[in-house]
Amino acid sequence: MVGWIKVAGSRSEKLINEGVELHREIFEDIRKSHEEWKLAHCMFEEAIEQDQIDYAIFTLEAAERRYQMHLRRAKQCGISGSTQECVYDTPYSNLSKRMEG
Repeated sequence: MVGWIKVAGSRSEKLINEGVELHREIFEDIRKSHEEWKLAHCMFEEAIEQDQIDYAIFTLEAAERRYQMHLRRAKQCGISGSTQECVYDTPYSNLSKRMEG
């Protein structure tokens, strides 16, 4: 019986570790996709020629969709957290300041 309890304990510990690892992976994917989105937005702002603009739009839309995909994945896994840091860190955060100045 003691052996069975040890096996059951190690299984539950393994499941907990797998859950923690999954959460880390999801958070890392969200962070990376958010960074890609910010870079794509900067590329869009820097684009001059029509081909550059078209490519920047394509890249920006893909980055936005990837970011949304990872956020949905986190929601499906029951992961919640504050998006406040991401929202205030977006390229749009200083848009009103740029419009005024």
